[in-house]
Amino acid sequence: MGLNRDQVFEIVNTERSYQDNNYNPKQLLTSGVTREQRDLDVTSHLVLLDVYVNKAKDAWLAKGDNRPALKQIAKIAAIAIRALERAGGSEALLTEGLR
Repeated sequence: MGLNRDQVFEIVNTERSYQDNNYNPKQLLTSGVTREQRDLDVTSHLVLLDVYVNKAKDAWLAKGDNRPALKQIAKIAAIAIRALERAGGSEALLTEGLR
């Protein structure tokens, strides 16, 4: 029926690896900052999450099938994890907790 948590984490981990392989932290952006500097701000991650939520909705509407939308959801999960890894202040979660 569904996937277990380990299977889901493996899918998300594969997507995170893909993202890292296609990510150049030293790339200079038109704003004058590097990707690495931009990623300290959670806003870029929030924008990407919004874009991919819309892609998931569009995929589901266009195909009438969960699979295309679930592929986008795996990307969303990986982007959220990347935000926690890279955004400035995320390390505070380790000491403050989520609740």
